Amino acid sequence: MARKKTPTYKKDDLIKIIIERFTSGVPQASVVQEIISMGYSTPYFYDLYREAKPLIQQALKGIAENRLETTIIEMETQYQTSLTNGDRRLANEIRKEINKISGLHQQKIDITTDGDKINNIQIIKLIEIKNNEDGEV
Repeated sequence: MARKKTPTYKKDDLIKIIIERFTSGVPQASVVQEIISMGYSTPYFYDLYREAKPLIQQALKGIAENRLETTIIEMETQYQTSLTNGDRRLANEIRKEINKISGLHQQKIDITTDGDKINNIQIIKLIEIKNNEDGEV
């Protein structure tokens, strides 16, 4: 397939463009169209994307960590404000959420009762089956 335009970008510049677009939330289809409109083929985009993917993941991880830190800081200020206003119930709820985000609070998961109340406990008795003298059960 012939190129529409003469390419003017270096490979590293294209990778930087792809990383910048993905980290800013642009959908993949839009990024593909942008690279194609610059005169590059779709397979070449996917080659560039394969090289950029670890860098994109690293950048997104950094963004997520920064957002997490700012969220915790904002929640801490809300916690302090609710304490100064005397709203202990709200302060307790905010503290629980901060602990969940921080990983200090583990959510209990009920995997045995399908969400039913555990009021009726069924007792299962194990009966030992003895072998006859013949070896039959």
